[in-house]
Amino acid sequence: MISKAAKLYLKTHWYRSELIPIYAITVGAVGICGFFASRALQNPEVVWNKKENPYPWLHVKQNENVKLMDPNGRFEKQWSRDRL
Repeated sequence: MISKAAKLYLKTHWYRSELIPIYAITVGAVGICGFFASRALQNPEVVWNKKENPYPWLHVKQNENVKLMDPNGRFEKQWSRDRL
């Protein structure tokens, strides 16, 4: 369990109201960076296994969307990385 001194220290130094926006911005920025990093690693241009699948972009069909957003709605389905 946490002692009273530790609780008092955390309450006075970490739970101050002026630090809450800093925590929120930091958590939001880390979350957005993680989201875009995971999206970038799933692109067909990223090669994970050069021996079994050296050219993954060749498996993208003409009617598949590889982008995050399709404003025109021209593609029938979303491409997904099923093989590494």
